[in-house]
Amino acid sequence: MQKIWVCGARGQIGQAVNDVVDKLEFEMLDTDVDDLDVTDTDEVLRFGEMNRPDIIINCSGMTDISSCEENPSQAFKVNALGARNLAIVAAKMQAKMVQLSTDDVFDGKSTEPYTEFDITNPGTVYGKSKLAGENYVKEFTTKHFIVRSTWVYGKGQKWTQASSYRLPPTSLDHRRAQTNWQDFYYILCIQASTELTMRRTRACAAVMRLHRKF
Repeated sequence: MQKIWVCGARGQIGQAVNDVVDKLEFEMLDTDVDDLDVTDTDEVLRFGEMNRPDIIINCSGMTDISSCEENPSQAFKVNALGARNLAIVAAKMQAKMVQLSTDDVFDGKSTEPYTEFDITNPGTVYGKSKLAGENYVKEFTTKHFIVRSTWVYGKGQKWTQASSYRLPPTSLDHRRAQTNWQDFYYILCIQASTELTMRRTRACAAVMRLHRKF
């Protein structure tokens, strides 16, 4: 039976992964911040060597944008060095890695939808730290794919109360937000965590079938 290591298992995406994965086909290795410090290279390596995962799904991260701005060193430690540590394990174990990233790696100024070929230009500490994590994953392991998502909703968080962004009260978007939400003043493109996870799981299965041929 193949093993899936879900790092950040108690977050929205981590919980969704556990909801959709067939437990008869995969053994789940779930860790979160209370179980394992993703920023501790030795601890991450020990866990990887002891459990030898076939797939590593990195759902961990420091995602509160305001907290990232207030503590950039911690943001880079978790979002960048944490991803690097998992990528090192993935390479050592010949495991496939899924790195959850964000659309904040772009500056949001484009009038067209972004693609993976567009030049990144993050304007926040959160976006910069997640982009650094992407680059580490690409540097340290070849068997990977990176998923850039927008805001997600699902089990594990009251996402409508999570944002600290507030638009100017005279803006049209603010008036629309007041109409649609009581205490949420940011117009978002959102995605269900379960739908995002289903897409990632299908992609991961395709990658695994591909690698079995080589």
